[in-house]
Amino acid sequence: MLSFEFKSSLLWALLGVVIGIIAFGYNYTFVSASMPGYEFFTVPARLTLSFFSEETSFWPKIIIFLSGQYLGFFVVIFTGKTILTRAKS
Repeated sequence: MLSFEFKSSLLWALLGVVIGIIAFGYNYTFVSASMPGYEFFTVPARLTLSFFSEETSFWPKIIIFLSGQYLGFFVVIFTGKTILTRAKS
């Protein structure tokens, strides 16, 4: 059975995907001005993309970007919730 921390982390990680979509969309359309904090908010996605070639097509690259963003946020949120829950016990 999945714990409450796991289930809620899965849902909260979707916020990371939304942040990634907004950050990517902003940087993709407003080339002259970069979004403040883009490097910070998209660390998981950019780390995941670093393992792939720059010649990767756009759509696979965006899927890798969003998957990395989701997994990165999930791991951070789940770890944080688990540590806080055990610290309160």
